[in-house]
Amino acid sequence: MAQAAGLDQIYAPVRDDLAALERLFRVELSSDDAFVGELVTHVLATRGKMLRPALTCLSAFTAAGEPPDAGQSGARLGVAAAVELIHVASLIHDDVIDAADLRRGQASVNAVWGNQVAVLLGDYLFSKAFHILARLRADGIAAAMAAATVRMAQAEIKQIKYGNTAHTDEAIYFDIIDGKTAALTSAACRCGAMTAGAEAETADALARFGLEWGMAFQITDDTLDVTATADHLGKPIGSDIQTGKVTLPIIYGLRDASAPDAQRLREILNGDGAAADSGGPRASTLDEVSGILARTGAVGRALSVARDRARRAADALERLPRSAARDSLALLVEFVTVRTR
Repeated sequence: MAQAAGLDQIYAPVRDDLAALERLFRVELSSDDAFVGELVTHVLATRGKMLRPALTCLSAFTAAGEPPDAGQSGARLGVAAAVELIHVASLIHDDVIDAADLRRGQASVNAVWGNQVAVLLGDYLFSKAFHILARLRADGIAAAMAAATVRMAQAEIKQIKYGNTAHTDEAIYFDIIDGKTAALTSAACRCGAMTAGAEAETADALARFGLEWGMAFQITDDTLDVTATADHLGKPIGSDIQTGKVTLPIIYGLRDASAPDAQRLREILNGDGAAADSGGPRASTLDEVSGILARTGAVGRALSVARDRARRAADALERLPRSAARDSLALLVEFVTVRTR
């Protein structure tokens, strides 16, 4: 199998946009308050792959054709910036909820400055995001993004209620990741298309792409938690196990394991034998979980579901005109199914 394209190649059509976005962040997040500036500097230094801003810009380019209208760049970059700030804010709040000490290999905000500061910093970034969107004065964009953040909050509440109790209900899991991850990637693609003046059919197709891509991404990410290494994942492996989070591989493991294995998996999820070492569960605990999942084929089944959602994302692109940007979206579908980090 040929090696999947890297993000540098995938981002090529929007490289200038992503560079401009870095400058925009520095302007939008500058502060006269030294402490706020310190917090923002820490957060900007620990951001990830910029997938959501790239999805926004690639969707705009796909909807507009290439080259896009120069007059659309301000709206496009504004939406991309807002999407990333919303995403980062949600991660800061997640780290508080999960009592996580690390984020992408660096100390989390809550670990350094405490939960109160972390919660307020997340709120600050959410507010900044919607201040940017409000200034765009673009019909429907702020409303679409607000709807996505409502779904994110609802899904987080559902995660707390159901996600940390051992269960075998796929519907609960899918609803949680639809809200926590896919709603924002869908909105990013839809709003990117809207900045290009896309027809409703085009915006809907890109929103479907973003939804299915987000589902594939999160299922893969949850599977990597039990298969990757800490160096690859950028956080302690087994972090979901440590917090008792029920993900798709765990659901399949609980459903298909022998009675003793299923009971042991429930005990681990409930905290028996999942004590932390250096930010993650003990290696022996991870070995136990890996063994149980291997005996049931749970990881392979979960990845099969991720590939099916990725195929649906690819199908959503089929009716859109060919362009370098659309080709990059297609490459992102391949990226999400073969990534190891």
